[in-house]
Amino acid sequence: MEKRIEELYQRYLSGELTPSELEDLKRQVPFVSDEELWNLMCEDFSSSSESARMTYESQQKVLRNIHEEIRKDKWHSRARRLLRIASMLILIISLAAGSYLWYESFTPTAPVYTYVSVKAGNKSTITLPDGTRVSLNGNSQLRYNVVPSKHREVVLMKGEAYFDVTKDPSCPFRVKVNDMQIEVLGTQFNVRYHKGVIETALFTGAVRLSSSAFAKDYRLYPGKKSIYQLASHHVTICDNDGSTDARWKDGYLAFNSQPLGEVLKEVENWYGVTIQIRNHHLPKDKLTGAFYHETLESVLHSLSMQYGFKYHINHDHVTIE
Repeated sequence: MEKRIEELYQRYLSGELTPSELEDLKRQVPFVSDEELWNLMCEDFSSSSESARMTYESQQKVLRNIHEEIRKDKWHSRARRLLRIASMLILIISLAAGSYLWYESFTPTAPVYTYVSVKAGNKSTITLPDGTRVSLNGNSQLRYNVVPSKHREVVLMKGEAYFDVTKDPSCPFRVKVNDMQIEVLGTQFNVRYHKGVIETALFTGAVRLSSSAFAKDYRLYPGKKSIYQLASHHVTICDNDGSTDARWKDGYLAFNSQPLGEVLKEVENWYGVTIQIRNHHLPKDKLTGAFYHETLESVLHSLSMQYGFKYHINHDHVTIE
């Protein structure tokens, strides 16, 4: 994403955008993908400690500016969508700053979600209000609405998360991933949502999987794993893969019989880099093994020795020849 639109977006949120900069923002938004816009706004919220210090008056001013603009029909539809989401983030940021009454009076019946986004190359662990701990892998996004003893809901929008759920028999914990719901009372499990596939690996306790697309519900017990293909609505129940499942949270970049293309995608996500493959005659061998707390240079060197390619690292860009 161009640095310019990031700067304009930040100035828009702070209410400092000039009329000419506003026109510039309008022109640029249609050329930025939805995912890039979403990542920009989630990243801003995830690091909202500065934004949370905005005064009540500043938040009101920004919110008024946003809602004035999204009512103007001349705006491009994607530009309007950006501002609607920006409006939502301002509301959530205000909640973090303690302006609950202002938020509540604005949308009295809307559920309050907290959004968390982790960029590629990073990992994060959060503790929910009920004590549940959630570890997020790189390039992951979720939102949660958790009020202890009342309701506990998490929506995994993309990526991978490991849940260590606090037990509460009176209030089930639910994780929604696309059209599938995972319901638990207290347990430990890993969920990976990637390329139209949802993998749920259970380590302790029990979970129930349900979906309007399923002919029946499925139950998982420790040591078992479900693989749900969204396109075909097919569910496979199998044993956990001890060599790969959830090892990422302990610092292992692990592979089990994966082709080099998939391996390099995982390397991109793990280190937060972009890999360009210029050599289209690489071996088709599949990789099984793990790297533990190794540098990008070390991983690429090992792969280059096995697959016989050359590579160049330029900041966050890697070229394979």
